[in-house]
Amino acid sequence: MATLWPHLRPELAALVGSVLLGLLIAVLSASQPLLTRMVIDDGLIGRHFNQLAWACAGMLAIALSGTLLGALHRAIYVRASGHALFSLRRSLYAHLMRVSPRRLSTIPVGDLVTRLDGDVAEVQRFGTDSAATFISSLLMLLVVSAVMLRLSWRLCVLVLALLPLQLLVRHYARPSIERSTRSVREAASGISGFLIETLAGARAVQAAAAQRLEDERLGVLGDHYLSRVIRAQLVAYATSGVAGFLGNLATAAVFLLGGWYVLHDALSVGTLVAYVSYLGRSAGSASSLVGLYTGYQRAKVSLERLGDLSRLPVVPDSPDALELPATARGDLRLQAVTVRAGREGSPVLDGVDLQIDAGTKLVLSGISGAGKSTLTDVLRRFLDPDEGTVWLDGTLLTRYRLDDVRRRIVVVEHSPMLFRGSILDNLRYGHPTASDDAVRQAALRAGIDGFVRELPDGYDTQVGEGGAGLSTGQRQRIALARAALGDPLVVILDEATSGLDRESALAIHRALDSCFAHRTRLVITHQAQDIEQVDQWWLLQDGKLRRGTASG
Repeated sequence: MATLWPHLRPELAALVGSVLLGLLIAVLSASQPLLTRMVIDDGLIGRHFNQLAWACAGMLAIALSGTLLGALHRAIYVRASGHALFSLRRSLYAHLMRVSPRRLSTIPVGDLVTRLDGDVAEVQRFGTDSAATFISSLLMLLVVSAVMLRLSWRLCVLVLALLPLQLLVRHYARPSIERSTRSVREAASGISGFLIETLAGARAVQAAAAQRLEDERLGVLGDHYLSRVIRAQLVAYATSGVAGFLGNLATAAVFLLGGWYVLHDALSVGTLVAYVSYLGRSAGSASSLVGLYTGYQRAKVSLERLGDLSRLPVVPDSPDALELPATARGDLRLQAVTVRAGREGSPVLDGVDLQIDAGTKLVLSGISGAGKSTLTDVLRRFLDPDEGTVWLDGTLLTRYRLDDVRRRIVVVEHSPMLFRGSILDNLRYGHPTASDDAVRQAALRAGIDGFVRELPDGYDTQVGEGGAGLSTGQRQRIALARAALGDPLVVILDEATSGLDRESALAIHRALDSCFAHRTRLVITHQAQDIEQVDQWWLLQDGKLRRGTASG
């Protein structure tokens, strides 16, 4: 509940109102068997039609009131629980967005989606249902028990003698319920991950003619998931089945003993019928209370999985961090920066020292895997170095606000991420208040205004997920234009021209120089040729820097 409470607290008034309505509904429901006794004893056996009619009218009034109050109760509950659910999900999502992308990439996307969807829903169901269910069931049980005790204390002793057996069944089923629930969640994560991966990579699947292979993989995952679901259902069914049998045993015993009292004129027929009706209601309430324990075991698994996400370390941002000043220039200095591959791994960057003056254009080359992208992540604070320091304009990079650093140190990658929406939406991404004129000026400087205006809908042209429908070069120029809107201090091209023909690569580099002529530019590539107007050349090899040339 500690995880849920911050999200339930704003909905507390609505939830309390829902609980009070539930109590009123429980009281109305508890009066029905008494009217049944009146129908049987006073109306039918006593042959008083007026009392029979009044009792039937009372039943209808109670049923109608319960239906109307039930609809209101459901509306209030769904609204409150829905707000709590989305608040919890948004909180976890916000936390994940502060986790280093490198760390986040080690968790399958399907698993993340399953946790944020299925596991959050499971916790929400338990957290919001449990309070209302507990109070309404407890009240129903107390009211019904009091009435049953007044009707026949001897029958109550019989019922209480059988109740502990049902509790023991639930208790000993707990480990099996927890194991089966966890296996179902893990199997669901596997299917989600498969679907996300293969649908996103549909081009590669079809190019390899691997549709049948992937279909077979999905079949195996489906069979695995189904077997886990069946096991979980059987465990739940066996638990409730045994408990239900014990409930039927109690009912049969009450009929047997109560029938003996009726035959010996110690109990009326109506009282026995009412008592059995109350017994069914009390058994349902007791089962609900015991079922909360079973529900907790399911929610506990989801809480643990969500807890794993909430404990993922985030990139720290000091509460007294400095705002990046408007006069910042973009002077970078790396001093003895070391980054290891894991806690005990070998250095990816090994004591790197580098001075990049503001306005410098620097080329950093090296083979794939040499650590160039790691250096980029250090500059953006996607990760902090294990040793050494990074300085921006003479101030430690960690002293500046994280959002300011990431807005002003911009990276254009080989395949920039575009989102579903219009080209104008994608240009404004991160800069929602930018005017149409500012956007078009940035597009002109990046050299994309011409091809965008030739599209059927111009800047309103819709692009698919990931930028589908645009070439790699076009996506990169859109990324450059988007960067220009943020007035960055440092612009980094991280293998941005890899795979492009020479003409397209030159166009990207010239757009970089045109947009950011007076800004610090860092071009990371393993193909350094064809890059113009370079101030510094460096080669990254075995985690260390040495002077390089255009030929590498």
